[in-house]
Amino acid sequence: MSIESVNITKEYERRGKTFRAVDDVSISIPRGKITVVTGNSGSGKSTLLNILAGMIVPENGTVHIDDVELPCLKNKERDKIRGEKIGIVPQVQSLIGGLTVRENIKLQQSFSGGAADEERLAFYIKDLGIEDLMDVFPSSLSGGEMKRAAVVRAISGDHDYIFADEPTGELDPENASRIMDAFRKQADEGKGILLITHDSHVEERADILYRMENGHLTEEKVG
Repeated sequence: MSIESVNITKEYERRGKTFRAVDDVSISIPRGKITVVTGNSGSGKSTLLNILAGMIVPENGTVHIDDVELPCLKNKERDKIRGEKIGIVPQVQSLIGGLTVRENIKLQQSFSGGAADEERLAFYIKDLGIEDLMDVFPSSLSGGEMKRAAVVRAISGDHDYIFADEPTGELDPENASRIMDAFRKQADEGKGILLITHDSHVEERADILYRMENGHLTEEKVG
């Protein structure tokens, strides 16, 4: 099973001119692998992630999640599929400010339709070093702490896929490595992992590596 796009295109207007943020892109995100998309800022990486997650509908082409065609669904149906299938770590801070870290995680579990295995979740909470942050509100967290909490939140729903946009941003090398180890464990458990990054260390951990430039996607050799 996989998430697949076929010849997807997304256009935007900028200063009165049309440009293609994603230009005729086909990609597969298989389960059990870490797929990494790298490239400069503005190359279309985040737009691609949002299309694959069903948050943006392309002008052309299609996206399938485990044989379900996303662009053909209504907004609520796409939201439902995404909530059940994909855990997302956005690039920007996304924890809900009025909830503690623990409550943010519990809310994510409710969106996915069921709680994750508590022993397994406790492992990731400890492994990513947020045990002492569970009853803390996001306003009291550093950028790196919020990022680690967001990763655990995404993992907590026990989704089939995890998408993360710049997951090692604001992290020191040790915590970045811990997050990548967590993604590796998720892939080994059969999850499909998609990482959008500028970080060369993330590229080194890829099973499948793509480079995006001016909306075009090219697969690169790993290793």
